Amino acid sequence: MYVKNVNGHRETSFRNAVIWSETDKIAPPVFDREAYLAQFDGEELEIRVRELEREEAERRAKQLRKNAQRAKAACRWFIKANGLNELLTLTYRENQTARELCKRHFKEWVRRMKRELGGRFVYCASFERQDRGAMHVHIACHKLPQHAAHKGVKVKGWELGTRVWRSIVGKDNGLCFVGGRKATGRPKQRSIAKIAAYVSKYIMKDYEDAPEESNRYSRSDSRDGIAQLPKAERVRIWGASYQEMIELAFQCTEGEIVVSHRASMDKYGEGQYWLVTEPLLPVGPGALH
Repeated sequence: MYVKNVNGHRETSFRNAVIWSETDKIAPPVFDREAYLAQFDGEELEIRVRELEREEAERRAKQLRKNAQRAKAACRWFIKANGLNELLTLTYRENQTARELCKRHFKEWVRRMKRELGGRFVYCASFERQDRGAMHVHIACHKLPQHAAHKGVKVKGWELGTRVWRSIVGKDNGLCFVGGRKATGRPKQRSIAKIAAYVSKYIMKDYEDAPEESNRYSRSDSRDGIAQLPKAERVRIWGASYQEMIELAFQCTEGEIVVSHRASMDKYGEGQYWLVTEPLLPVGPGALH
């Protein structure tokens, strides 16, 4: 069982352990691709080469997906560790489809936001392609101030992101939605755990769009005084049934609420479980009190 804690946020999960033991059996020889293919020729050789290429592509895709899953978890925990309690979304009005251009625009937006906010802007962001093809950016950050100065003019805090974004992408060419989407009246409020889940989920969606992408998400670095990501505590439990493990894992103490939990079986019939809780009142950097 694995347990992670930071700022009152907790994730608990378990899966059956794989136990290795020594036997007197001889390990199979290391696969020699050239020796294997030397057995065939003509059409049969072409078939075997295609099979190996397909297997290699499947292994590569599996590894890329695992990398994206790790990035998703790191993004989620960065948001929780740093108490990022505001959700923003940057969009284009025009059908801007270039991923690298979007990333350059976003990098400049972060630089200017830091300048406008006095030098500190802690954030974590993921990228997504809309159905029409245009890129947009989902951002978790600390709650923006009620008012800010932009080019010597006092503006409302929620207007600042749009003004800075349009100074980069062009007048009326985009928006920065507070709350993650356009809304009438007060933007929808989300807890830190839900913001973390929302922003990080787009890492997997973006993986489907660009599986070879190296940088799955963007975040503040150590120069911004960020918090360290928590390490998981591992607990080994022997002889417990699947139901007993769920009963052990499903814990919600006073002052905690359950955000989500999920039980599943893998293709081998082994049980897995995942529980996410958060404090009833937000705690940690950037939290509201």
